[in-house]
Amino acid sequence: MGYRLIVCVVVVATMLGMSGCGDSGSSELPDLEFMQFPDPAESPYCLPYPVGEHARVSQAWGDTGTHRGRFAIDFTMPFGAELTAARDGRVVEMRDQYRDDDRTGGHENGVFVLHDDGTMASYLHMSEDGVFVSVGDEVKTGQVIGLVGTTGTDVSHLHFEVFEGQGDGTQWYRTVPVSFANADEPLDEWGGLYTVSYESLPCTPHI
Repeated sequence: MGYRLIVCVVVVATMLGMSGCGDSGSSELPDLEFMQFPDPAESPYCLPYPVGEHARVSQAWGDTGTHRGRFAIDFTMPFGAELTAARDGRVVEMRDQYRDDDRTGGHENGVFVLHDDGTMASYLHMSEDGVFVSVGDEVKTGQVIGLVGTTGTDVSHLHFEVFEGQGDGTQWYRTVPVSFANADEPLDEWGGLYTVSYESLPCTPHI
């Protein structure tokens, strides 16, 4: 492919803020032919829903929609479906004040989990009263952390994204590609997920 993926720099105000994409020439990533996702067998991440459940990727990474230039993934699931931690970490911020009939962009309930390597995962569009963890909680891979909702969106789904940064107090992050240890094929030519349904298989994350 000849086009380039633009780095998206996300400003996380109070760790749950607004996002935007830079478009200067100095912020471009290498050609996508050289952008390979990590080997799933070496991944510390599992799919963010319970083993045996299915979810369809409704918007993949680098899509021309709201994910343009971002390594974000939307998993479409039924309203009220359980969401699980994709990786061990500590909850550094959560939001649980919006109603499911509030479809305003930016008004999404969700959770941010900081990992040992300084990366941070976001889980957004959780339901009203559907966040089951608090700031400071240590979560384990596969632990139920909330329920799928429609806060800040028209369709019930999970918006999942991982950022890199310097840990606590850092508000500037860049999205990074993530592979899942229990996502069976198909995978695209760079190792990312296609817009198809994936079953959450038994998972042993690489630690």
